[in-house]
Amino acid sequence: MDASVSGQRRDDLTGVELGGYRVLRRLGSGGMADVWLAEQRSLGRHVAVKTLKRDRTAGGGSADGADASIARFEQEARAAAALVHGNIVQIHEIGFVDGIHFIAEEYVCGPTLKHWLETRGPLSAEQGVSLLSQVAAALEVAFQKGIVHRDIKPDNLLLTTSGDVKVADFGLARLVQDPAALHLTQEGFTLGTPLYMSPEQVEGRPVDCRSDLYSLGATAYHLLAGMPPFTGATGLSVALAHVRTAAASLAEPRPDLPAAICGIVDRLLQKDPDSRFQRPAELAEAVEDAARGAGIGRGQQSLAWPDWQSPVPAAHAAAGPSGQGAGLQIGRAITGGSVESARVRRAATRRLAMAIEEEERSRRESRRFWLGTAAAAGLLFAVGFVFARSRPRRRPSRRPP
Repeated sequence: MDASVSGQRRDDLTGVELGGYRVLRRLGSGGMADVWLAEQRSLGRHVAVKTLKRDRTAGGGSADGADASIARFEQEARAAAALVHGNIVQIHEIGFVDGIHFIAEEYVCGPTLKHWLETRGPLSAEQGVSLLSQVAAALEVAFQKGIVHRDIKPDNLLLTTSGDVKVADFGLARLVQDPAALHLTQEGFTLGTPLYMSPEQVEGRPVDCRSDLYSLGATAYHLLAGMPPFTGATGLSVALAHVRTAAASLAEPRPDLPAAICGIVDRLLQKDPDSRFQRPAELAEAVEDAARGAGIGRGQQSLAWPDWQSPVPAAHAAAGPSGQGAGLQIGRAITGGSVESARVRRAATRRLAMAIEEEERSRRESRRFWLGTAAAAGLLFAVGFVFARSRPRRRPSRRPP
C-alpha cells in the first residue's frame, strides 16, 4: 500500500502518492520548493514533481505571505504551461493534494550548461551556435506569448544526453502586459542573477524580450570564454558593471572563434536595448547566417553527452551556488533560503538602487567640481591677462653719453 502524506514526515515524500504520481526520491531542494523524481502511474513515465515547502504555505505566520508564496509557485506553472516547445521544460499538471501544492513537469535526465562548463570546459564554435539557436527558438515562443523569462543563465539551461537544450525555471517570468504579475515578483525579488542581468533589469526599468537576449549573451559569453563578461567582489559590483562598463569583445578571450559569432555575442551585450537584436527570431537568423558563412553546423548533436553520469541522482539536483538543486535556483532567487529571506532580498534590491543613485550623485558632483575648477582657472587667467595688458610699460632709461 502506498504511503500517505499524513502517515509520514512532511519533509520526506518518498513513496507518497500525489494524485497520479508516486514519489520515488528527492532530486534537489531550494528555499521555496523541493524537487522529486516521481512515476506517473497512468503513462508509466518518470516526471519531476516540484512541491512547495511547508514553511512557504505557512507564510511565516502571515496569511498574506502564504498567499504570495502560493501565487508565485503557481505563476511559474502558468508561465511555463503556456509555452509548448521542444526547447522548453514542459509542465504536465499543477495540483493540490493533502495540503501539498505541487507542479508535475518534464523530467530532464542530463546536466545543466553550468555543469558542462565546470566538467568539459568552454564550448566550441559549433556548440555555441547550437546553444544560441536552440535558446533563441525557445525565447521566440515566449516572445510570441508575451512572456519574459528574466533569469536566463547556465543553471537554467538543461541538456538532454542527445544534445537538446531545455530552458527551465520560469519562476521569475512575467507577462509583459500583466501589472499584477510584475507586482507579485517585485514583492519578492526583482532581480535575476547578477552575472547575467541586463542593465534595465538592474535599474528596475521595464523589461521585454531584449532583456532575455542580453542575459543569453552574458550566458553565451561565459560558456564560450570560460568566464563571465563581468566579475567583481560582490554581486552589487557585478550588477553595476552591467550598467556602467562596456564588456570586452568575446574575440579577446576567444580569438579562435569566427568573427561573426563574436559579433553576435557582442551585440547581445549592448547596454542600449535598441542596439541589440529586437526579437529572438532575428537572433536565430543572424546565427544561421554566421554559421553558414563560417561553414559551421548547428545540429544539437554537437552538445550531446551520451555517457554523462550525474554526480547526484538527476540533473535537477545539479549543484548550484549553495550546493542545492539547480532546478530550484529561481525558488531561492524569489524567496531565499528561509522565511526571512524575502525581507533580505528586498533590502538588497533597495541597497542596489541606492548605490546606483549614489554613484550618479557622485558623478554629477565630480562633474560640477571640475567644471567649476575649469571655469575658475579660466577666469583667473583672463583677469591676469587683462591686468598684465593694462599695466603701463616702463620705458628703458637712456644712459648719458
